[in-house]
Amino acid sequence: MTERRTLIILSSVAGALLIAVVVVLSVYLVQSTRSASPTPEPPAAPGTTAPPTSSAPAAPTPTATPTPEAEGPLIDVTGTGFTIANTEGEVTFTHEWAGDAAPAVAALTEVFGAAPSEDFQNGDAENYAYNIYVWEGFRLYDVSLGPGNRPRAEVPAPTYVSFDTDIDDPVTVEDEFGVSLGMPIAEARALGPVSESALPDGGVRLVFGADRGSFYNDGARNFSAYVDSDAAGQSVQAITYGFRVR
Repeated sequence: MTERRTLIILSSVAGALLIAVVVVLSVYLVQSTRSASPTPEPPAAPGTTAPPTSSAPAAPTPTATPTPEAEGPLIDVTGTGFTIANTEGEVTFTHEWAGDAAPAVAALTEVFGAAPSEDFQNGDAENYAYNIYVWEGFRLYDVSLGPGNRPRAEVPAPTYVSFDTDIDDPVTVEDEFGVSLGMPIAEARALGPVSESALPDGGVRLVFGADRGSFYNDGARNFSAYVDSDAAGQSVQAITYGFRVR
């Protein structure tokens, strides 16, 4: 009886040990499996999204600078002649008062975009006759010589010009004294004319550089500028560069 009880106790202990071994092995295998599996990312909080992958910002597209509109051609008149400059400011033609009129007519035709109309100014005891080439607001005078006249080289003003407020807008004409077409006559007076006289229509004439008309003394053709106002005497209407202009 005692041996049987002992056998039962030993069997129970052996069974308990076997169960314990199985439990330990099971726990070990489960932990090993968990260690081999990748750790999952924690779930995002409700209502949120994962931030986008960062990248370098795109370079801003350069804004094209608008090209300024080109100014029109410039006719610059001085006591010795005139020059023509293109829209880039480059002088493309130079005319001196003793020069031939034909090249000047061609250059001015290109500037104004049309051939001139032609007119004629009769001479008298004190003034030569002139062929006149007329563009809108600009006139080129070319002396007309007959058999009894002096040679062209001895004429005080083989050519001269006048221009007024009717000139085409794309073309700018400047003079050396700072007088401009349409300027108030009071501002023109402030620029220092050497003389002033009344015109038959009621306007006034201001003369700049009157001491320069000295062709007979030294052969130099260096003209004066005759600035005429409108009939009311309020603003500059026309400017003429010449020698002994009427």
